[in-house]
Amino acid sequence: MRREYTKLFLINYFYILILEVLFKIFIMNSIDMGLLYISIFSLPVSVAITFITSLFKKKGLNRFISIIMWFIIYAIFFAETIYYSFYKTICGLSAIGYGGQVMEFFASIWQHITSHAILLIGAFIPFIILLILSFKKVIKHSKFDSKVTMALFFATLFMGLTSLELDSNVKNLYFNTNDLLESTNTFGISSAVSLDAIKLVTGFEENISVIAPKLDYTTDEKKEYNTMDIDFDKLISTETDGTYKSMHEYFKNQAPTNKNKYTGMFAGKNLIFITAEGFYPIAVNEELTPTLYKLVNNGFVFNNYYQPIYNCSTSDGEFINQLSILPGVSTCSMKSTISTYLPFNVGSIMKNYGYKTYAFHGWTYNYYSRDKTMPNLGYEYYGYDRYHKGFKNAIPGIKDAWPTSDVDVVNNTYNIYSGEQPFVAYYMSISGHLQYNFGGNAQSRRNKDAVNNLNAKEVIKAYIASQIEFDKSLEILLNDLKDSGILDDTVIVIGADHYPYGLTNEEISSYVDWMQDPNFDLYKNNLVIYNSKMEKTEVNKYVSSLDILPTVLNLFGVEYDSRLLIGNDIFSDASDLVIFNNKSWITDKGKYNYIKKKFTPFEGVTVDDSYVNEINEIVKLKFQMSKLIVSKDYYRKVLG
Repeated sequence: MRREYTKLFLINYFYILILEVLFKIFIMNSIDMGLLYISIFSLPVSVAITFITSLFKKKGLNRFISIIMWFIIYAIFFAETIYYSFYKTICGLSAIGYGGQVMEFFASIWQHITSHAILLIGAFIPFIILLILSFKKVIKHSKFDSKVTMALFFATLFMGLTSLELDSNVKNLYFNTNDLLESTNTFGISSAVSLDAIKLVTGFEENISVIAPKLDYTTDEKKEYNTMDIDFDKLISTETDGTYKSMHEYFKNQAPTNKNKYTGMFAGKNLIFITAEGFYPIAVNEELTPTLYKLVNNGFVFNNYYQPIYNCSTSDGEFINQLSILPGVSTCSMKSTISTYLPFNVGSIMKNYGYKTYAFHGWTYNYYSRDKTMPNLGYEYYGYDRYHKGFKNAIPGIKDAWPTSDVDVVNNTYNIYSGEQPFVAYYMSISGHLQYNFGGNAQSRRNKDAVNNLNAKEVIKAYIASQIEFDKSLEILLNDLKDSGILDDTVIVIGADHYPYGLTNEEISSYVDWMQDPNFDLYKNNLVIYNSKMEKTEVNKYVSSLDILPTVLNLFGVEYDSRLLIGNDIFSDASDLVIFNNKSWITDKGKYNYIKKKFTPFEGVTVDDSYVNEINEIVKLKFQMSKLIVSKDYYRKVLG
């Protein structure tokens, strides 16, 4: 009996280990010490699986449970492979409840399945082998002594915990933080997801060690800073909650961004802020999308702008653009803000300056709970009452299609706000949504004739055709502003929600020549900040969507505290920093691939050995503080 038990345990162990190693090497593209930890932490997982599959006296029942468990293990490998190919992150228990937008678009899922077909089929072969051996009764499914199994479980778990002493950083990752992506890279999918679930259920809070240096920014009397009158010393001395105290210390020690020659440049002007669905540089064409071309290549022109993607795609894109806060790695962050005080987004802050603030979306009004999140951001929200539920602010005149048309949205909303100046009008566009084909995408089909002669793959043509509809809506919007005599008094800001992940990397690379390193280049995008009266101004700083909000607030000259935002005003003296969801980053010194632990300096640049560690620490704390700003409702605490 002991021999049969050992055999089943080893079978489960090597089955799990095969899938874990395949995922680490071929999906995460990482070969490091994590392979050792994966081999160790797969042991207790294997014991647990063996325990579950040997509970009953009936061998047939145990066999059935074994097959189910083996399949579930493969299904998790399969799902995480596809999920990672979309979002470059891992789906944990905390994200499952939101449904994950990726699961709604089968055609895109199928593209990613086919692109990983060899790996997925290869990983399925061990399951087939186990299935055959099980039915041929080469693998025994007897009931085993549960006491022995429990003892072995704790022994292997103890072995794993002991191995953490080899590296203090790995130990800290296991016990003090909840970084699902890095945990997967270090401990494997099964251990990381299990650990994430345990921490979620137990209400785990990260143990944050504030190492931010104290920065004396008041010595330069020639400079003014975007700060508010916050007595952090008093907050620290009177705070009894350790997490709040750490946060006060962190934000106190952040260098605020300086006011500059662009501060107040747009004070008093109207603002139209657009999060553009799937917007990407390949959609910018002087002939096909002339309005986009005009906006991108005039006003402020950002030559090194990046729009990273997070696992909740569109919603997380809005979250960053609106709040200058990093989304959580394995959740839909915007949904978590419904009852959170968020005073710095333009919807809320501009009301203090007499602005009327509106938000519009041409798809189902309560998708991603926008009917709750947008009012909490200070907007009077209008959406598409697709199912005729009687939404009081339903946008009229939208033709039911997938996706709907941004032209319909603009035509039926402009008069709502244009007569109430100054105003903020926020649009979440929809026309550029996947799927990119001429059969199922109504906007691609509508503009098919315009791209017929384009030298590109069919899917690229369909994508650009969908963005032509967005371009048409912008043309109408600019013409309406001009006809109303307020174009010169209006600022247009456009940032994408994410790159068009309905296109594979190979399809994008077939149309562009700048996709050298997908870990970074895939997310290079355009940011529009445009006013018809301004001169073209090129900006070479390395910036991202995290920097949109503080830049806009500075341009409009409103009062805010730059220390409390995670991004920076682009025009300030703040150092360049672009942060990606896997904790990779770009500065003016070079690029760092966090998964491969590789820093590539820009030509002619040399850095100290401590530079990478310093930036990694900055990035880690920015992720931690972002999470806590929402979960601890920090702005309410610090601003009273």
